[in-house]
Amino acid sequence: MNFAVFILVFAGLFAIGMPIAFSMIISSVVYALIGGIDLSFFNLEGFKALYSFTLTAIPMFMLTAEVMNSSTVADKMFNFANSLTGWIPGGLGHTNIVTSVIFAGMPGSAAADTGGIGYLSYKAMKDRGFDPAFSAAVTAASACIGPIIPPSIPVVVYAMTITDASVGAMFLGGVIPGVLMAISMGIYVYFISKKRHYPVEKKPTARELGVAVRQGILPVLTPVILLVTIEGGLVTISEGAVVTVLYSCFLGTVIYHKFGIKALWNCCKNICMVIGSILVFFIATKMFSYVLTQENLVNKISSAIYGITQTKLVVMLIINVFFLIMGCLSDPLVNIMLFAPIAWSLVKPLGIDANAFGIIVVFNCMIGLITPPVGGNAFLISGITKIPLQKIFKELLPFVAGLLVVLLLLSMFPEIISFLPNLLS
Repeated sequence: MNFAVFILVFAGLFAIGMPIAFSMIISSVVYALIGGIDLSFFNLEGFKALYSFTLTAIPMFMLTAEVMNSSTVADKMFNFANSLTGWIPGGLGHTNIVTSVIFAGMPGSAAADTGGIGYLSYKAMKDRGFDPAFSAAVTAASACIGPIIPPSIPVVVYAMTITDASVGAMFLGGVIPGVLMAISMGIYVYFISKKRHYPVEKKPTARELGVAVRQGILPVLTPVILLVTIEGGLVTISEGAVVTVLYSCFLGTVIYHKFGIKALWNCCKNICMVIGSILVFFIATKMFSYVLTQENLVNKISSAIYGITQTKLVVMLIINVFFLIMGCLSDPLVNIMLFAPIAWSLVKPLGIDANAFGIIVVFNCMIGLITPPVGGNAFLISGITKIPLQKIFKELLPFVAGLLVVLLLLSMFPEIISFLPNLLS
């Protein structure tokens, strides 16, 4: 009875448009009141959710992206990517994708990619003659690469939730899946661009290529520096995040002379405005998870699934379908914090690696960012460009299909994910 009321309150609040975090908190409080649970316990749980040194990495990665966007670093990365791929059929579409791969090493956030350097790529495509809806779709889809290739805020959140996971190993494990995502998108962009006769950029001369590489290579080194320092045991994940901030500030001030104290202050203010909406998710999911634990939901789900099958691949497919559905309805961080522990308890007895499983979970959540009805990346780029969502979602369908193929490949062969961590361990 208590659980039924809990679900009804949560669903009702979510249906009338209340932010999901507050819907989770209020429904959890209602459950506590009905069940006679001391609310001071929830206060303690909420505090514990934020009491983590690793958590400081999240605003640092976000600040890195702000610094990059506030200086000319983003422009240098775009020109570097354009010199490498702009002359291939698909032109600036490939540049958009490669730019996202490079920029993935800065914020670890799909939203930061879409709203930052992603808009620069979108505008370049549109001004060059690409269809606006297609340009927006490429921007939204390629931004999904950001949280897969290191660094990654969702990966940090997953590793905080699953004690068996390693942030460093997952960062390495995300490299190959991120490249596969870019390849799947690039193949579609290549063929659809030839069909629609989209423009192609002039192939750069050796001198022009050299200039672009010289100007763009330093920003590209950001994820390399992060991985080397973490894997080398020189820094923790939080300290590594600070290193990326310092490095981006160094590029903006010393190398490109386009960044100063005032710009840094504005970047910090912007991050403070955003980080609160992220941190409240940690409190909400901690309270929500407590209710699910009280109702013994994990054992009930385990019994239901293992009553159907105990085959590793089939269980993984069931979990994939669940996360894909939830990704269409809810925020990726909520899905990871709330459902990843439950899902991990299901697959752990099957011998699946915690780090590989984490990348698969994050991958699922990224697909949700470009699928209706929520589709966070699609909504964001639609709001920026004023292009109707329906047109963007229509152009996104082939990208979703390609990502689903990559997801199936990773689920069947998780060794693809664990290859680099195992090689460098």
